[in-house]
Amino acid sequence: MDSERVLAILKRHGTHPTSFQILEPGYEYWFDPEVAAPGAVVAYVRAGRYRVVAGAPIAAIAEVGQVAGRFIADAVAAGERTLFFSADDDFVTALQAIDDPPAFDRVQIGEQPEWDPRSYTTEGADRRSLRAQVSRATNKGVTVRTVDPDELANRPGALRAEIETVLRRWLDDRRMSVMKFMVDLEPFHYPHERRYYVAECGDRGVGFLAAIPIYERGGWFFEDVIRVPDAPNGTVELLVDTAMRDAAQHGDDFVTLGLAPLAGIPSGDGPHRRMRAVLRWCYARLGGLYQFTGVRAFKARFRPDTWRPQYLVQSPPELGVGAFHAVLRAFAGGGLVAFGWETGRRLLGRLSLTAWAAALMTIAVLLVPWTILLSMADGARWFGDVSIQHAWVAFDAGMVVALTILARQVSRGRPSARLLAIFLAGATLTDFVLTTVQVFNLHSHPAGATLLFLLMGMAGPLLATWLLVTLALVAPLRKDRV
Repeated sequence: MDSERVLAILKRHGTHPTSFQILEPGYEYWFDPEVAAPGAVVAYVRAGRYRVVAGAPIAAIAEVGQVAGRFIADAVAAGERTLFFSADDDFVTALQAIDDPPAFDRVQIGEQPEWDPRSYTTEGADRRSLRAQVSRATNKGVTVRTVDPDELANRPGALRAEIETVLRRWLDDRRMSVMKFMVDLEPFHYPHERRYYVAECGDRGVGFLAAIPIYERGGWFFEDVIRVPDAPNGTVELLVDTAMRDAAQHGDDFVTLGLAPLAGIPSGDGPHRRMRAVLRWCYARLGGLYQFTGVRAFKARFRPDTWRPQYLVQSPPELGVGAFHAVLRAFAGGGLVAFGWETGRRLLGRLSLTAWAAALMTIAVLLVPWTILLSMADGARWFGDVSIQHAWVAFDAGMVVALTILARQVSRGRPSARLLAIFLAGATLTDFVLTTVQVFNLHSHPAGATLLFLLMGMAGPLLATWLLVTLALVAPLRKDRV
């Protein structure tokens, strides 16, 4: 089997922190035909005309550059570009050093903290916050223990069921949809190659850490570090502290907590100045979707020995929007629309009934000037007939009343609000379909203000449909409690 062949290569040549992840489902493997046993492998996923590689090729250090070059050539022959995600300076140097190196482009996408666990400590003034968090969890009765992989290898086990409950609660609390590629949650894949730690408070599991091996470096990547939403403060810090000390006791050379996305991207002049500015803006401003700054701050709390820059490397060049679109598709599992829908559902599912009611009233209020504008428009030009114009005005006026009623029902937590939301979603979807047909029949080449008016007429009901359907699916229809 390919997975067993890959594991053999990993055990001989696995140096990249994420290398073990390529055993998880979803990857295609390219085995270099020019490398003798155990061989060399590149793991990737396809996203349009891109091959998105997880890290770097798994090969002997002296051959990494050549293997990457041959893989790039294979992709070019197939009409595809190659993206190496989370490659480091060692990989870039190896690629540059080969005879006739391929043209490539790169941009930093974050940085990775690294430790020698034997020098790890919680002592010192700069680790006061870490000590406090560890003590807080301990004082709340949280304990962390090492788990024998045999306890998790068989699904019926009580401990595995406890950990799966922790994982499920953690996933349910995420703001974004579940991601794939290099962050897929597969903690029980090849369990005997991993290390496991479980945090418990009383008789319940409150946290979990799974570490994957970095064979050639004698180290570990703490891949999954998870806590339930109501775990005592300091639970995650206690998990990492325990695993770090365990690595030191085993004499391990290396530990990492993995990529801090978009962290440490340099400013100033140089290649991709504008792209780097956008990435820094995302790091600072998109915390509502992903806690970029929080992830970096958490990892920094353990005072790593070094932060290693990580890059997105593309060949043939040059990097652009298409490359980042391909990366997003890889992490989304290929379906950006489905990923976006699920992420939106999760975000809206966190809203209170008060917020839902306010959103509905906002739409109702915005519909008032829109309805007035429709009533004043030239009916023959915009609708083909004045009677159709009157029908649309009456429909929108009715929607204002219906949305106001729905907002009141939602604010009171009435279950009947779901049925009304579904009914109104059907009405707004019909509005979108009829408006779209009307636009294409009456306005063949719209431009300027005309185009803007028509787009608003189509986008409004489509957005309302999405909001109403999501309300019916996820709104907590009960009275808000303080």
